[in-house]
Amino acid sequence: MQRAFLVVNLAAILVLSAVAVAPGRAASKDAARAAESFNAMERYLYDRRSGDYRERVGAPAGTHAWPFSQALAANISIARLSRLSVRAPVRARLATLERRFRSAAAYVAWPHGDLYLDDNEWLAEDFLDWSDLTGDRLARARAAAIFSAVVDAWDDAATHPCAGGVFWTTSPANRDRNTVSTANGALVGLRLYAATKQARYLSWSKRMLAWLDRCMLGPDGLYADHIALDGTVDGAEWSYNQGSVIGADVLLYELTGDTSALARAEQVADAALVHFAGRWSNAEPAEFAAIFFRNLLALAAADGRANYVAAAEGYGDTAWRTARNARTGLFAFSGKTRLLEQAALVQLYAALAVTGGR
Repeated sequence: MQRAFLVVNLAAILVLSAVAVAPGRAASKDAARAAESFNAMERYLYDRRSGDYRERVGAPAGTHAWPFSQALAANISIARLSRLSVRAPVRARLATLERRFRSAAAYVAWPHGDLYLDDNEWLAEDFLDWSDLTGDRLARARAAAIFSAVVDAWDDAATHPCAGGVFWTTSPANRDRNTVSTANGALVGLRLYAATKQARYLSWSKRMLAWLDRCMLGPDGLYADHIALDGTVDGAEWSYNQGSVIGADVLLYELTGDTSALARAEQVADAALVHFAGRWSNAEPAEFAAIFFRNLLALAAADGRANYVAAAEGYGDTAWRTARNARTGLFAFSGKTRLLEQAALVQLYAALAVTGGR
């Protein structure tokens, strides 16, 4: 374990009592919302004694890797917006990640548990965000090691129906190849290509996106959830899968100038906005919706479509108005507040602030 991930000082283990946002463009309504939502997350869901989070308000400390990755992403998004020195808490969360979840070059879903590729890809994106913000080379190396694990999880058996795709987990109990593990694998690969210009990252990312279009894309223009080894397709269409594909296609366009990738991203976005209209509040988990809208904002930045920004703003406004407890600052879409949904809204408001807010 490297020294960079073990630097913990007093500021790193204290819950931030207040996060101030930088003046100017970032000091928008959405930046203030991101800060307020983050402070509530740290107050009610972070456990100072263990250095870990609770998955729900009132639950014991100790999370799975997926919600932890999203809380880490929320910390990094606030570090981008804040004029305070809030990098020490991120380093503390990274130290907890290494202590609780690291297994060889990747991360298990819970201590001594199974390894899920999508969990690792969310963490790789966190590492790359941190590296972009701070220049931390070790963080980029962590992401590169995860991408190697993703490539190792590629289905290379030509006899399988729709051969290819990234297995969801290394556990022999589940041999599904999922859109989430393949699309986010492509996104991580493209981000590593952007940072290193190593051709293998671009080649693998294109291969992953091609498999998704060949095997998971439905006639309605949206991507199904996963395919089993017998060829059975689970046709559930989740917003976060559509968002991850959009994000990868946008980045492919930006890195290569491939206008067909931008067109594909727009086609998926338009189909998704129609499909999920009226479903955001009662059928889509907030953590899925936030991933979709963050990637939709990336698409808007690439093509200038104001309706994409308006859709993301509309979701954020509705969540703030209908799902948030004004006294605590916590979001609850059903039952007690979950870490996943609170962290998701922090990230969405931070992304809206970077987009320009209101």
